[in-house]
Amino acid sequence: MWATVTTSLTMAQTAAPGLGVGGWSGAARPTPGCQETRQWLIQGSEPQPALGASKGRWAPPAMTAAPGQALSALLLTLLLGLTGGQPSISLVGPTRRTTPENPVPFNCTAGPFNSSDFNVTWMKDRDEHPASAQRLVTDNKGNYSITSKVWVTLFHQDILSEITCEVMHRGLAKPLRRSMNLSRVLQVVPTLKITAQPSAVQIRVHQRVNLTCHVSRFYPSHLHLTWMENRHKVQTVESPQVTRNPDGTYSLQHTWQVEATLDGREFACWVVQDEQPPVQANITLRAQASRLGKGMSSYSSALQGPFQRSEPGTNIQLTFTSSGFSTGQVTVTWLKNSHQLLKSQTSVHPRGDIYNVTSRVLLLLEADDVHSLVHCQVKHMSTLVSQKTIRLEQYLRVPPTVTVSQSSQSLDVVAVTCHVQRFYPQNVHLSWLENCHTFKRAVQPSPKQNSDGTYTLESLHLVNASVWESERVLTCKVQHETQPPIQASLILSTAVQDTYKLLGSTGPEMPAFLMAFLLGFKVVLVISFIATYFHRWWNL
Repeated sequence: MWATVTTSLTMAQTAAPGLGVGGWSGAARPTPGCQETRQWLIQGSEPQPALGASKGRWAPPAMTAAPGQALSALLLTLLLGLTGGQPSISLVGPTRRTTPENPVPFNCTAGPFNSSDFNVTWMKDRDEHPASAQRLVTDNKGNYSITSKVWVTLFHQDILSEITCEVMHRGLAKPLRRSMNLSRVLQVVPTLKITAQPSAVQIRVHQRVNLTCHVSRFYPSHLHLTWMENRHKVQTVESPQVTRNPDGTYSLQHTWQVEATLDGREFACWVVQDEQPPVQANITLRAQASRLGKGMSSYSSALQGPFQRSEPGTNIQLTFTSSGFSTGQVTVTWLKNSHQLLKSQTSVHPRGDIYNVTSRVLLLLEADDVHSLVHCQVKHMSTLVSQKTIRLEQYLRVPPTVTVSQSSQSLDVVAVTCHVQRFYPQNVHLSWLENCHTFKRAVQPSPKQNSDGTYTLESLHLVNASVWESERVLTCKVQHETQPPIQASLILSTAVQDTYKLLGSTGPEMPAFLMAFLLGFKVVLVISFIATYFHRWWNL
């Protein structure tokens, strides 16, 4: 639903879209890129140029495709018969929240009036804001109604601001006025950071550490927070407690207690707000090894890789560190799935009475490395003293391949399927868009794991072909991890529908088959007749 504010019931009867005094007609269809642009009766400046307008000539625009405009017209029509002609006003905003620095439209509708002698004023807080377009409509009784449109660029501080539409007419004792808080259409994305107490550089083995995720300056207040350890989810908080800032935004702090180890672990705080891509912050904890006394020998080691996932075809580096060796006779061997890796470098450094070892290996990630293991074997004086194993799945990201296909289930229903194939990890968000408008009630399908460890999913969307417009663009949009969304589109039109039905019919194939059968039968009869004739002639 559009964000709508109304006072009393509106009473003007509007003409059909594109008709009426001062009405507009014609439309610019949104492209699959979703930059929707419409033509208006220009009074100020429009944030986007009009499509389809020839140079030096004004092209009258249409309002048939915008939900807010259709809603305004519906309110005028329905409420006119209920209020006995008393003037009223309504204010309609955008359907979805928008981040700062972006313009959003508002539509103000007022009427009915007995003349067109009225004036519309837009105010943002106490400052007047110029209108972008307005439309005058008359009903069959000669009453007038006005719809005015304004574009407002949002800012962070607009959470406490409001937009006001005021309509003055000589027949009114006081102006009609309606306001809407800009916080209803604004979305502020949070900033994140993680702190550790005690400090990450001072922790010891098995010491408890408090990790705090600081989520700052976001709006609205609803979000959910997830803690990850080595890229695996360990805790989710659906509605954490928040505090309000003086500027109207919100902030929160959430603390999670962990244990420090010598191996080192990566922790991440993820925040998801509405349908926005997740925001995250990372921290790595590694305990400091205790100093060894003279004559003592104790090994401590750690094996780690990069902090971010990489796609197949990328070289990543794994690093093994160990300390506590009494001599420098240390060798390190790297194996991937029992096959030795040759691109490794090992160095041994003395430090007092002990020796420290650092070994690095470079390996190429492949799409089927979800199940791959890398082993690091350490020998001291020819004796195996340590073996570390790491799974490559935690460093691998396989982007999905997204395609769409269509099939006909009946004459009135077309099934459009989105195929999301071979991706890893399984965290994806799929959404359907029709002419750039998102279906909010779309069910999220569950991915199925393939034999190679990657995932695949399919989403079915049914389209009512009986109410097709001249052309509809269906888009499947897939958000994988924090990567830019991948999408595939399919254009459905009445011409495609007719062609599809024609290709789906098997009627024309039957006459061709019968003709071929009859022709072949005649040829066989002729050959048989000739053979019989020559056989009898030869016997004579």
